[in-house]
Amino acid sequence: MPIFLYTAKDTSGKTVKGQVEVMDEFHLRSALRSRNLYLLEAKQERGKYFREKGKLTKRELIIFTVHLATSLESGIPIITAIQDFSEEIERKRFIFDSLVTMINSGMSFSAALERYPRSFPEIYINIVRAGEATGNLDKVLWDLVRFMEWQEDVARQVKQASIYPTIVILLVIGVITLLMTVTLPRIVPILKSYNVELPWVTRLFISLSNWFQAYWWSIPLVIVLFILFYRFTYKHTKAGRNFWDTGKLKIPIFGALHRKIAFSRFSHYMATLYKAGIGLLQSLSIVEDVVGNSIIGEAISRVRERVMAGEKISEAMKSEEIFPKLVIRMMAVGEETGRVSVTLEKVSEYYDREVPAAIKRFFAFLEPAIIIFLGIVVVLLALAIFLPIYKLASAIGAQAR
Repeated sequence: MPIFLYTAKDTSGKTVKGQVEVMDEFHLRSALRSRNLYLLEAKQERGKYFREKGKLTKRELIIFTVHLATSLESGIPIITAIQDFSEEIERKRFIFDSLVTMINSGMSFSAALERYPRSFPEIYINIVRAGEATGNLDKVLWDLVRFMEWQEDVARQVKQASIYPTIVILLVIGVITLLMTVTLPRIVPILKSYNVELPWVTRLFISLSNWFQAYWWSIPLVIVLFILFYRFTYKHTKAGRNFWDTGKLKIPIFGALHRKIAFSRFSHYMATLYKAGIGLLQSLSIVEDVVGNSIIGEAISRVRERVMAGEKISEAMKSEEIFPKLVIRMMAVGEETGRVSVTLEKVSEYYDREVPAAIKRFFAFLEPAIIIFLGIVVVLLALAIFLPIYKLASAIGAQAR
């Protein structure tokens, strides 16, 4: 169907703009009239793709989902619920106005959400589609709320735990920069004027200071190039993504944390999808793309292929060393009892406790490691400055005698 950009007026005379996919301008007018909007101008998009303008934040998406689940649970129609919410979020109202217009034109709620992929992730849309098909949309939305709140909570814990190490790292950079650019350049000429033999640590830092003053600009340049290289290889090449994700899994301590977060996502995604009524094979297909690590994603893909060939999922998981024994054991129990979604929820509850503990352990190791590094740097710089001064003072004392 063609896509129309429209400008309309509501009953209070307020201008409303949006975009919607309808058969023609007649259907556009009908859809807008059902919302008490009067079309002023309409323009059919000639491009191939729906142009998404703006994006909901994660917090806004959670609040919207809570509002929608509560409304549907209370018997309020979905169009009324979306319209009520759009009045509370003025800055991005056009998204919800467009959703209402598309639903009024005959499109399903999940199909309307697909027009805004930046605001509504693929897994969100798939779960909503399953809820529509089974008639349990309100229950599915509550599952989504719990899942998104868990994701936000993990991100908050990581940010909170990383504040102190970040401050310490910035202090390290500041101290090193000050000593290399201000302190050493002022002391070195004095030491050289007295022909004092400089120790190796002083000569090392003098060389570093000279290089830093001459080529300081190369440091931010290298950082920017590294970030660009990482983003290009990670996002656009399969080999690059596998290389970086393999490295993440092998880094001491961080690798264990990254693995636990990935399998926590796996269990949460699988439990939510399975409860929504999405089949096992389709759930695995969705999860392999959103688990957060391409190596684990490829292992899930191989498991899915074995399941398609008739193998049990727990047996297929045993062939992949990357799956934790807990996940395999609980999947086997779920298959035997016919309660896969329940056992997956138990796995996700375990990771809900384990992931925060792993985050704390990681930063508990990182903080003293950074402090020790800072201490070593400061001691070496102190030796680089005070050893030649001590030699100079000794030489002057000897001449005075």
